[in-house]
Order: sequence, then structure tokens, then C-alpha cells
Amino acid sequence: MGARALPARALARALPALAALLALIAQSPAAGAAIRSGGGASGPQATGSAPGAGAHGNRSKGSRKRQEPPAQLPRGRDRSPLFAVTMPPVGLSIEYPVLASYLGGGSCPPPALSAVLRALGSPPLRIGGNSQDMVAPAGAISGTPDWESAILYSLPASFWSALHCLLVGSPDRIEVGLNAKQGGLPWAQAMVADATAAATAGVEFSIGNEPDLYYLPNFASLGSYQYNEAGLAGTYLQVAQAIRPAIGAVPLIGPELARASDWRHQLPRYIAAMHPQTIGVHLYPLSACGSSSPTIAQLLSAQAIDAPEQIAWVASIAAAAHLPAIISEANSAACGGAPGISDAPASAVWAIGFVLSALESGFREVRFHSSGGYYDPFVMHGGALIERPLLPALEALNALLPIGSAVQALPGVRNLIASVIHLAGGRQELVFIDDHEHAQRLLLYARTPEDAEVFDSERPGAQRVRLLPHAGRIEVRLAAESALIITS
Repeated sequence: MGARALPARALARALPALAALLALIAQSPAAGAAIRSGGGASGPQATGSAPGAGAHGNRSKGSRKRQEPPAQLPRGRDRSPLFAVTMPPVGLSIEYPVLASYLGGGSCPPPALSAVLRALGSPPLRIGGNSQDMVAPAGAISGTPDWESAILYSLPASFWSALHCLLVGSPDRIEVGLNAKQGGLPWAQAMVADATAAATAGVEFSIGNEPDLYYLPNFASLGSYQYNEAGLAGTYLQVAQAIRPAIGAVPLIGPELARASDWRHQLPRYIAAMHPQTIGVHLYPLSACGSSSPTIAQLLSAQAIDAPEQIAWVASIAAAAHLPAIISEANSAACGGAPGISDAPASAVWAIGFVLSALESGFREVRFHSSGGYYDPFVMHGGALIERPLLPALEALNALLPIGSAVQALPGVRNLIASVIHLAGGRQELVFIDDHEHAQRLLLYARTPEDAEVFDSERPGAQRVRLLPHAGRIEVRLAAESALIITS
């Protein structure tokens, strides 16, 4: 059920083919054109190299400095496990008001919204986030408003019918977030009924958003309330269990934590009390909250790309309970992202590494959040879609990692983050990410041309290239802060 490593026998069958195809060496920056977008005949090039070519790179004549030995593929016990892809690796998460604005006020949404979901492979769609605990069913608020009702968001009357129109004929599953702070069981029952009627390919529910940030105690029990992890979890579970009957046998996902580490010891308690079908947590490697100002160098650091490794224990706890774990809300930087960072081409390079790291850490899926902020993969105005640089990377990931494939980290490839994707029929695809601020030279041993896509931190979109061998080798110079996906 949880993301799982393939048996050792499958690993033993897969790696010899890879070793026979490629030997890898990543070296210091050298002369030669970097793989970048150029377009037309002057587009990106890869220069075939004769044996030994590039071995001395840009060193001055007469240098006696010893060349570093080639990096080797992992062998024996040092091989990383393979993780099966059993869900679309990329999904979407979107706030209620943002989705309502995109759906529009008619009976069906603009065609551009349907088109972008199809381009993404009809991914799972989560409706929730901070607005989840402020949303009210259509028509639930009436009479003279008080402060509490005035700050709530009442769903438009056409919301669910327009969503149903969007989903008709599509395999998109939806996750619907229920308000755990207002309305209680009656509102939850109304939301469940409307969402179930709107869904066409499956629905699941979550109760509350980021309950580890529900700081206010139950004031009626202040004398006995303990402001700690266990006390906060206990208060949340009381509320969630009161709402749980509204969901019935429909799948539950949760607990939708903001900082999973805060509830590390409460996650098994949540599983035992709530009986979820999927464990979902949130992860933002950087913060744009308050005065925080993340940089591209931070976004493309190994720490940000490999952030899922830090919470791999969530997937382990889920697997022990025979449950899948997903990162149900993620993006580059919390609080809507940062201008010039989250909406820049570098976000695509980061996303490719982040999703691969998540899969290699045992998570089954990553849902990228839209809140009307800088990190949204796309925005819509007047029915027209405006693509952000993140979107093509998400499309590429779902195409690169079909259900039934498997992903494996390749440690030890010097100066690069590397993964191999194992496909049906013994085919393999390779991904290399240069998270440094200077280019890296890469030497591939291959006898036939290889197709590839490049995402870099300067130009949006995927740049398609043809890598041509010379004397059994392909030598390329991978641009700084870029990703190379070899697809053939």
C-alpha cells in the first residue's frame, strides 16, 4: 500500500542493463556549449568526443594536477532501492476561492481550465488549504452576520455544478477539505453530499487543514489544558472524530500537517483514532513569510531539492500501517512563494528534483499548491490561462513517471543529483540535476543517439535536444542550475 521498494531480484535484473548502457562521469566546468535553449539550427548541441576528449577540460597546458577518477554506478549493497510508481506522481492542490474564480459563474468552466488538466494527465485535485477552515456551504450563512460569519467564505451556488462539468469525462480524483473550525457535523454533511455528487472518478476528504497550527486551546478547559503536542493533537482528534461520521465509508486523508516533525509521536495516534486511507502531510522547503527572502541558490540547493528525505519517516510509519503516504500540499516557499524565485524558471528545476526525492523517500505523490500566489503553476484571467514556468515541469514529470514504472536514486555521481527511471520492456530514462552555480561536464557511454529534455534556471519550458554519440561517447556540458532528462 505505501510506496515500496521492489524486490532485490528485480533490482538485480534492472541494473546490468543500465550498466551496459551507460557509464557516468561528472567533471568540473569545461569549454564547450552548455545545453540550453537556442531554437532552430543554432539550438542546443551536444558534442561527441573521442576517447579521452575532455579529460583535461579547461586546465592550463602543463598542469600536473591528477584527474579525478570517473564516478561509478552503485554496486552491490550500495545500490539504492527501487520505488514503484503506483499513483500519478504529480497532483494539484488549490484554495477554494481560487478554484471558484477559475470555474467562473457559469454552468461549466472555461475550456482552458479543462485543457490544462488534460495536459497534466488529469491529475488528482485537492481542494483545500488555509481557506478550508474558513469555507461554508452555499446558503449556510444567513441572517445578520457576526464577526465569525463575516470572515467566512461562502461557496458560490454554482461551485459544485461547475466542478462536476469540469470533471465529466475525466479521470481526475478530487480531495475535498472539510472545515474543522466552523459548522461542525451539519456543514460537513452538506459538503460531503455536494462533493460526492460532483465527483466523477472518486472523492476523498480531509478534516481540517494543518491542525498542528491550531494554537488556540479549548477555553472551557483551560484549567486542565496542556499546551503541547499531545494536548493539541487530542483536541484536534475530538473535533475530527465528531465530524468523521459525515464521511462514512468514503476515503479519508490526513492529518494534513504543516510541520510533520511537530507531530512525529502523534501520527500513530491519529492513524489509530481516525482510520484514514491515506496519510497526507505538507512540505515547503523555503519560506516567504514575513521578511523572509529566499534566493534561487537556496531553492536549487540540495537541502531544498531533497527536503522530502527529512520526513521519510512519515512514509515509514504509513507503510507500517499498510497505508500510502503523499505530500498533499507542497511548493517552493510557504506564504505564496517569492517573486522572481517561485515564478521563475528555476522553480521547474527544483520541482523535478523535489518530486524524484519524494518518490525515493517513500511518498507516492506530490500535490503542488495554488493560492493566488507567486508559486502557482498557472493562473487564469478572464477565461484565459497564463502558464508559469513550473507548469511544464509538472507535465514532464507525469509523462516521465507513468504508473507501473519505478524510480531509483543514483548516489555517487559526482557533483550531480541523479536518478534512473525503469520503464516497461527494460527501458530506462535518466535524470541529472546540477544544483551548483557552475556548469558540470557529463560523459555518457552510448552507441546510439539519445533524446533529451533540458530545464534550466534562465529560460522557461523544456528545451528538446538530440545527443549524438562519437566513438561510443556523448559529451555534454550541463548548464549550472539545470536538469537534464534523457528519455531514450
